[in-house]
Amino acid sequence: MSIHSNNFFSNVLRRQATVNVILPEPLGADGQVLPAYTQGPQLLPTIWLLHGLGGDATTWLRRTNIELLATQYRVAVVMPQTERGFYTNMVHGPQYWNFLTQELPARMQYVFPLATDRAHNYVMGNSMGGYAALRWALSAPAKFSAVASLSPVADLVRFCTEQAAIMPDFDLAFDPQHLANSPASLSYLLAHYQPVDPGLRVLATTGDADILRSMDDALRPQLAAKFGTDFTWQEQAGHHDWQLWNQQLPAALHWLLKGSWQVV
Repeated sequence: MSIHSNNFFSNVLRRQATVNVILPEPLGADGQVLPAYTQGPQLLPTIWLLHGLGGDATTWLRRTNIELLATQYRVAVVMPQTERGFYTNMVHGPQYWNFLTQELPARMQYVFPLATDRAHNYVMGNSMGGYAALRWALSAPAKFSAVASLSPVADLVRFCTEQAAIMPDFDLAFDPQHLANSPASLSYLLAHYQPVDPGLRVLATTGDADILRSMDDALRPQLAAKFGTDFTWQEQAGHHDWQLWNQQLPAALHWLLKGSWQVV
């Protein structure tokens, strides 16, 4: 397993961008990393892993055992950084949505041996990143086979008022007057969602004491109605914190890559 800190000039952001990438390496029969690469690289199944509000490209590496899990499942993990921008084209700030959905995949798949087909691409995030993971997958279901959203910000209108203390800079990212009926709204995207074949698999999780639990509960029936048996819901004891997400992460990765929720 190798970890790459990739810094490049983003044509979209007009500045240097930071992305961390975990890559599995070939193993010999004795379980050791091969001393030399004797064949060309195989394209790797890839998880696009998005950080939450206040996080950066290192957060998942520092707060979880994502490296060990990526090794176990032999999957590449791409962890971009978008500061507090909610992965959107900010009203007053960088165009993070264009960066995330257009420039980042093209650049990473050019630099690293990452799979480009839908069957081997997955998106996942927590909190702000959970919102962005759902938004990306619902906007471009032909790009991902599955999406896992841990404690997502499921309702921007409610978040703007209920969690104003967490994000006093909300108006920099969004125009509050144009949220409910725009592609920034998960409910809007669900209402306009066009199914794909095979169906997009969707996982949403929350904690029983999560500060976002009520809005996640409200999104749950919308997801169930749209995705049916392709939708999985998990609620565990816990708060909106890394203790909860660390508990959920192994099972969430198993669900993404193996198709079932299983504590491993």
